[in-house]
Amino acid sequence: MTALLCSPPSHGVGAQNPAKGADYQKLRQSLTTQLTTSLNLPDVARLTEEDKLRVTEAVNLTVHGRAVTEETRALLVRDLIDELTGFGPIQPLLDDITATEIMVNRADRVYIERDGKPVLTDVRFDDDDHVIRIIRRIIEPIGRRIDEETPLVDARLPDGSRLHAAMPPVMIDGPTLTIRKFSRRRLQVEDLIRFGALTAPIAEFLRACVVARLNIIVSGGTGSGKTTL
Repeated sequence: MTALLCSPPSHGVGAQNPAKGADYQKLRQSLTTQLTTSLNLPDVARLTEEDKLRVTEAVNLTVHGRAVTEETRALLVRDLIDELTGFGPIQPLLDDITATEIMVNRADRVYIERDGKPVLTDVRFDDDDHVIRIIRRIIEPIGRRIDEETPLVDARLPDGSRLHAAMPPVMIDGPTLTIRKFSRRRLQVEDLIRFGALTAPIAEFLRACVVARLNIIVSGGTGSGKTTL
């Protein structure tokens, strides 16, 4: 009997989740293959409510007789739906409104940036092929490609997020993926003043420059707020 135990989800996205061990990952991979075949899904699909019930039933049948908590069952269902219809392991990170950047440095090292600080997450891909499959799922709808002939890709997603991905032969440790997310709410000049990013006189000076249609160069390091400004 395999024990797949899960602590209460109090640690959040950035913490290490004890449920997602090797046994959990093997079970998820097996169920993904099983459901992709039985539901006859293309690579990207939208599950109906009936399909989601079938995912839940498949999880319940597979874990029947095992020491599996309700939290782990729910985690499996969510991960499977993300794998079948979303962007796999990083879908919860994309949905996390507090995350400003997602960095897949290796299949087993996925970080998010929150409040300007990188945090190692519990997110894991199965292998390098899994990373590449998710990269392609993200970029193909916007007409981009990544392969050995085109191992680098830069793109802007429909929501405005910036994406950079790379794979061998230009990367020696496997494929990488970085997504720079932007707030769903556009910051206004008053917000920047309140945050201390600008003073009121500088804001008025910039407003005058825009009204006068002057050329303006905005420069700064990664994450310093160039696009926000």
